[in-house]
Parts: sequence; structure tokens; C-alpha cells
Amino acid sequence: MNNKFLFIKKLISYIPLLNKIVRKLYKSHTQKIFFIPIGLDYSFEKIKKSKISKLNQKNFNNKKIGFDFFLISKNKLIKKYPEIKFKKLMSLIKEDKCDIAYDGDDLYQTEIASKKFLESYQKKMALQNYPDRFFYFKDGFKIANIGSGHRSFNFNGSFILPSGGKTIGDGGDVANRLKFIPNLRNKTFLDVGSEEGYAVFDAINKDAKFAKGLNIDEDKEYDYFPEHFRPAQITSRKRKNIKETQEFLIKEYGFENRKNFKFEFENIYNLKDEKFDFVFCFGVLYHLKNPYLALENLFKITKETLIIETQGIKNDKYLNARISEKDGFIRHSSNSLAYLLKKVGFKNVNIIVDAYDPSMKIMNIILKAEK
Repeated sequence: MNNKFLFIKKLISYIPLLNKIVRKLYKSHTQKIFFIPIGLDYSFEKIKKSKISKLNQKNFNNKKIGFDFFLISKNKLIKKYPEIKFKKLMSLIKEDKCDIAYDGDDLYQTEIASKKFLESYQKKMALQNYPDRFFYFKDGFKIANIGSGHRSFNFNGSFILPSGGKTIGDGGDVANRLKFIPNLRNKTFLDVGSEEGYAVFDAINKDAKFAKGLNIDEDKEYDYFPEHFRPAQITSRKRKNIKETQEFLIKEYGFENRKNFKFEFENIYNLKDEKFDFVFCFGVLYHLKNPYLALENLFKITKETLIIETQGIKNDKYLNARISEKDGFIRHSSNSLAYLLKKVGFKNVNIIVDAYDPSMKIMNIILKAEK
């Protein structure tokens, strides 16, 4: 079944217009969020009788007249939301006079939001993407929650917390990344470019005996040209943001008393003299000023296996790479990256995910390299 799906996906990719239409339909089908306009006097029984609409600019502008608040959820069965939780959210809105009251333990990101907040959000973002990038819109509004308070923290990845809630990461869902981390019993693990550390926590839960996450110090450097800050179009996470989010997650996972994981701020060009059984490097290489030195350093620090993901381009008959005029990044084809990994010393290199889509300029590629 998976092979048939991949074949169809690859076949469609060779027809750019069809590819674009299918992707748009798929996105429309999968990225849904629903809302019900509500008043402060609404009972849960009244909610059950109300009409549910998709949250988008057109529907919101049509429905917002006469309403100051909206019940929002990614679950179309929003009317089956527990009544006791709904009452708690309403209490926060009415008694604490909040602009947002959200359920931090709910996978579907259920909340009550004010018209004022949503109007502010739609000035910069499409409402159908709500609550993406919530962290960057929260200042100036009073926000409260029941359950986990994860919206107060700056996440790169979207993933399910132990509480059952899901973080809002502007880098998107990381479930596909984490599936490449195997059982790590009695193995050491390093995540290069770990952001808030979701891969480190996943590695510990997969029995790693020790796990470390590395980030650059964004208060002082940027990974493409380390002497400069990130370009404005690329989301910045200051050291303070990352540390606060990591500390929050340590408590969420109940790891306060564990001694088998660590987070450090280190540059990939200047790694410590240490080795790890399993090295994980996702979303880093294409940012780098010197990707070849980085690959040499990854080889030195890897004892057994490296899994590396980066933005890549389609293979051709040459070992090709491309420098983007838009951002200056170097993006390699999977064959050229495999060649480079072998050149630095890895014996066995396999392309796990390839960039085959000619209708797209960039796709993510994933390779496994073993000593």
C-alpha cells in the first residue's frame, strides 16, 4: 500500500499543475479548524445547538457581527468537548476577563478566543492556519489556560506532550522526524540543532543511556554566517527562549531528577572531543557557511550511525548542488550528499528519503550513514 502511494505521489509530481491542485486539495482537507460564535451567557446546551463553521477569513467576518468570543477547535466534533472543561474556559473568560482561554491538555487545541485577538491575528496570518505562530501574537493580550501552559513558550516543532496537548511549533509537526530515532537501549545520542529538545526527550523515552542536544547561541551568532544574526525572514529563537522552553519540557516530561541528558550551546564548527553512538542532525546542513567542515565534524563525533536531513534538490547525472539567490544557502542532491558522506569516511550510506519532485524547487532529503 505504501509503495503504491509513493508511486502515485511520484507520478503526480511530474505534472506540475495537477501536483499543485492535489496538494491544495489535500491541505484543505487535512488542515481544518472549526469555530462557533458564542456569547458570555452561552450554556453548553446552547453550544450543542449552534452551527459549526470552518474558521477562515470569509466565515469569520460574516459571523463576528454581534459576537465578541468564539469557541475554536481542530475537532469537528467540537460539541462533544467535555462540558466541565467548557465551563472552566468560560469561567476564565468571564471572571478573569481574558482574551484567550485554552485547553493545554487537548490534542485538538480547543479554546475560547476573543474577536479582538482573532482580528489582530488575521492582519498578518490566514485564519485557516490558526493557531500557528501563536507565540508571536500573544503579547498585549491576557491569556489563561487549563492544563499545560505550553503556549507561553517558543516552539520550533509541533508534537504531542505527555499531558496529551500539542505544542504549536512554527516549524511544523515533527512526528515524521522522530520516527527515524530507533530504540536506543544502552546507546548514547546527540541531536545537532536540537531547538527545544524534542528529539532528546524522544531518545530518552526510547531508552538512550545518555542524550545531548546542541544549539548555537543565537544571541551571538547565526549558523549561516556565524558572525551575523539570522535574516529577518527566518524565525529567531534567542538563547533565553530556548532555555525557558527546555526547562518547561523537563517538567512536562517529569525529568527533573534525571541525570542522563544535557543541553549545550555549541557551534558545529567547534565541537567537543567526544563521541556518540547515534547522531541526529535535522534541518541544519543547508544553513551552513561551511557544510563540508560540518560533515567532517559529524563524522568525528559519530561512533556508529548518523541520520542527517536537509533541504535538497533533485538528482541529475552530475553530483549537483545549488546556491540559492534568495537566501544564499547551499542545497545538495541526495547523490552528492551521499558522495560527501563517504568522502569524510562513512562506509555505508543509504538515501532514505529522496528529492524526486521536479515540480518543486526544494524537498527534504534524509540519509543514513554508518561507520
